[in-house]
Amino acid sequence: MQINVETKPVATSGYDARKKRLVETIDRLYHRDAKAPLQKMIARIHPADMAAIFDDLPIEHVTDIFYSIPDMTMASDVFGQLSPDLRTHIIGESSTDKLARVLECLPPDDLADVMGKLPEEQREQVMSLLGRESKDEIENLLQYDPNSAGGIMTTDFFSLSHTLTVEEAVANIRSREDVEMVFYLYLTDEAGCLVGVVSLRQLLLNRPDAPLHKIMNRRVMKVTTSTDQTKVAMLVEKYRLLAMPVVDDNNVLVGMVTVDDVIDVIEEETTRDILKMAGTSESETMTHSAFKIAGIRLPWLLAAFIGGLAATAVIGQYEEILGQVLVLSAFLPVVMGMAGNVGVQSATVAVRGLATGAIDVRDTLPLVLKELRVGLVLGGFYGCILALYGYFVHHSVHLGQVVGLTILGNMTGAALLAVLLPMIFQRMKVDPAVATGPFVTTAIDILGVLNYFMIASWIYNL
Repeated sequence: MQINVETKPVATSGYDARKKRLVETIDRLYHRDAKAPLQKMIARIHPADMAAIFDDLPIEHVTDIFYSIPDMTMASDVFGQLSPDLRTHIIGESSTDKLARVLECLPPDDLADVMGKLPEEQREQVMSLLGRESKDEIENLLQYDPNSAGGIMTTDFFSLSHTLTVEEAVANIRSREDVEMVFYLYLTDEAGCLVGVVSLRQLLLNRPDAPLHKIMNRRVMKVTTSTDQTKVAMLVEKYRLLAMPVVDDNNVLVGMVTVDDVIDVIEEETTRDILKMAGTSESETMTHSAFKIAGIRLPWLLAAFIGGLAATAVIGQYEEILGQVLVLSAFLPVVMGMAGNVGVQSATVAVRGLATGAIDVRDTLPLVLKELRVGLVLGGFYGCILALYGYFVHHSVHLGQVVGLTILGNMTGAALLAVLLPMIFQRMKVDPAVATGPFVTTAIDILGVLNYFMIASWIYNL
């Protein structure tokens, strides 16, 4: 992502108050049709802050104010940081030639993302107005899966032949002001294959006449165009890199993934996992229709509904014991609720670990044993408290034994189940995030109720 360094970011101190004043001033200038003062004010605002200001402007004014941005480079930078809803709104209200001028200034990877989401007819119109170089870059990037390294990489990278000297390399860097990132200098052979990497620090510390192939690091951390974007993000995070080179199947350098793209991936994946864990999807945030949102949530809630009916059926089988020991029904909420909470905690840790690579399916046994210990400790602690409560409040040793043993068993079982389900889903090549929603809670509810009444029947000899 390109940043206009001449613009000034809004200070964090009093940010909201200043942002509110800027929104009011910009909208007032727009109403007065004061184009020159409006453009002058916008030019002094940092692109990231300007993108945030657009969120608070009246939606009907957004497009006109956006095209009041005097500099196309800044306009493209602001456009790249707008919310998906605002991007879609501006695209829908823009003429093809205006939109093309903005898109032409976007980095190749951002441009390909935007073009891939345009309606086919509008995409063809915009493509016809772009330069040959931009067209070729877009067509090249759109051939890759959008969730792969090829789909998120930029083709605007800097590479040199490994036969050059340090002095020649520095001269080349100075002549390329338009390159997005040159913290790493990727070196290629005559066929364009990636053979090494040199950092800017290494260039500065070596003699000007030193050949690059003598000082380069030959063990380059790289990915192929088909590598999943999540794995790319994990590698960048693990090795603390600012960029990751991308090669094709023949080891030819074709692009790089920069750290800002990795941040976008992490944010996107985290959002997706959280929504899946809640039994919904990203589509919900893109619509205001109550019926569409209900349609997205309906299938997931169906699992919980069926599970609730199953739990009800289990309770129905123990009507006799409930009739004789009515107080058992009073403890149902705490017995089921505590197990459900432990299950969600354990499942969230497991899913997040699988998503970030901190946990592997080969770690199933150690993780299960760890959660077994955690479940026993938590279950033992709360089991003792609930047993004492049942004894002293209801003056019943049997009741204390039932609720205490149930909490111990349910919390331990919930911790184990909540870890095993994501692992099983991962082995089945199914996103484990779906295991933390209705599947875990439903299974815990059914097994928890069954365990409760089985223990009660045993203690009370019924």
